[in-house]
Amino acid sequence: MTAEPTRSITQLSQYQDWLEHRSGQRLSDYQSLWHWSVTDLEGFWGSLWDYFAVESPSAYQRVLADPVMPGARWFEGATVNYARQVLRHAESAHQAGRPAIVFGGEGRELGELSWPELAARVAAMASRLEEMGVQPGERVAAYLPNIPETVIAFLATASVGAVWSVCSPEMGPVSVLDRLRQIAPKVLFACQGYRYGGKEHDRSEVVRTLIAELPTVTDVVLVPGAPGMAVDPDSIGAGPRITSFAQASAG
Repeated sequence: MTAEPTRSITQLSQYQDWLEHRSGQRLSDYQSLWHWSVTDLEGFWGSLWDYFAVESPSAYQRVLADPVMPGARWFEGATVNYARQVLRHAESAHQAGRPAIVFGGEGRELGELSWPELAARVAAMASRLEEMGVQPGERVAAYLPNIPETVIAFLATASVGAVWSVCSPEMGPVSVLDRLRQIAPKVLFACQGYRYGGKEHDRSEVVRTLIAELPTVTDVVLVPGAPGMAVDPDSIGAGPRITSFAQASAG
């Protein structure tokens, strides 16, 4: 006697089961689901909005108002904040013992950032950005590696409705300025160095160049690029207001 195969418990299979229960529409394999997704754009994307329970203080009028490219308009009337979507399950995820971020790196032991700590630091940083005068639609740039502070800065930026752009500190000033000049950022998060290949790489001169060449920047938040790396506000010189990440994200 052969056991009947069981369906794998994946997000995709859960969505397919939910869709069948909700609308009676059975899309049992990937090919049929894909075909529906490209032939009924409003039905597919509207179902995903409902399945993931996307939150908006105002209801959307229609899933897709103008199906042309370029110029398509999706979910007009809705107001969605990415940070809110990410953090809305923070308490339940924490109760389930799931960390928000697991991180490591050269000179840094594997560590975890809990959901309550992430939410608190994002809220504190968002308040500081508002104190700096950041308005919805304005730009916040970063010259940072992949570290937890970068995630906190990004989520804080998204939470106040600003636009985020980040460049790796391995990039030189010319390529970074080519990108950031186009968006005219108001705030710059930057590290003055990073650690790679067993060596510390000083980027203080690059940071000074970025500040000098980005006249729209009114505030700079200095972030340690790696454990044990200090920030040196005095080395920046005259210009925008300088603060440390630790001060800006303190609750």
